Amino acid sequence: MGKGQPYGIVDAINRITIGEYDCFAGHVVGRDHSGPAVRAEALLDDGMRAAIEARFAKRFDSFDVRAVHSIWMKWYLNAFLPPVLLADVILARGVPVVLNEISFIVADDSRVSAVMVDGEGEDTTGSDPFDRFESLIFDHFEPLIEIWSTRTEVTRRVYWSNVGNTFEAMLRRIETVSGVSSRLEQARRLLGTPFWPDGRINPIHDAVYEVADGNEIVRRRRVCCLQYMLPDRRFCKACPIDEARAANSVASC
Repeated sequence: MGKGQPYGIVDAINRITIGEYDCFAGHVVGRDHSGPAVRAEALLDDGMRAAIEARFAKRFDSFDVRAVHSIWMKWYLNAFLPPVLLADVILARGVPVVLNEISFIVADDSRVSAVMVDGEGEDTTGSDPFDRFESLIFDHFEPLIEIWSTRTEVTRRVYWSNVGNTFEAMLRRIETVSGVSSRLEQARRLLGTPFWPDGRINPIHDAVYEVADGNEIVRRRRVCCLQYMLPDRRFCKACPIDEARAANSVASC
C-alpha cells in the first residue's frame, strides 16, 4: 500500500464515486470480485464480435460494423476511464492498468462492465503528467488498440480519438463537479502536448478542440467516431461532421 494511503485503490475509488460521481462506481474491482473474468485477448474476438453485431442486427436490417465496434469501444471507455481519472486527479493515485496484469468483467450484453485490477495503486503526488499517465497510454491502451485494430476494420486513429475524447470529456466533468486543481490542469495539458519527453508521439494529443457555434463555444472531435454511419444517423455531441450541426437527433458522446 502506498505511503500515507489508508485504503486500497478499489476501496478508495468506491469512497469517492458517490453523489455526482455515483454513475462511475463499480467499474474498477479487485481480485475478490465474484463472477467470471476474461483476459484482454478475449475482447472483440470472433464470438464477442458476433454477439455485439447480433445486438445491432435487432435494430437495423444492415449497418456498418465499423460504427458498431467503435461504439463498443466507447462503452468500454465510459466505464473504465472515469474512475481511473478520478483516482489520479482527486486521490493522486495511479490505478494499476498494465494490460497483461488485469482482467475484464463482461456483462451479458457483451459490454465490459468492470476492470479487475491487482495492487494498491501508486502514490503519484508530485509526479508530472507524463509519469502519471505513461502506463495508461502505453501499457494499457497501446496494446489494447493493437488487438482491436487487427480484429476489426476500425483504424487505430479512430480508436485513439475515442480515448482522447473521453479523457478530455471526463476532465471537464471533474472540473464541473470538483473545481479546478493543479493536477487537473496538468492532465489537461497532456492533451495539448504532441510528444512524450522521450520523443514518442502522444496518441491523444489534440483529440478535441473548441469552436464558436453561433453565440456559444462548443467542443469538436478531430476524428469522427463513426457513430453517424449507423442507419439512424445519430451524432455524438462532439461530432466533427458538418451534417451533425443541423441534426435533430443528438446522442450523448
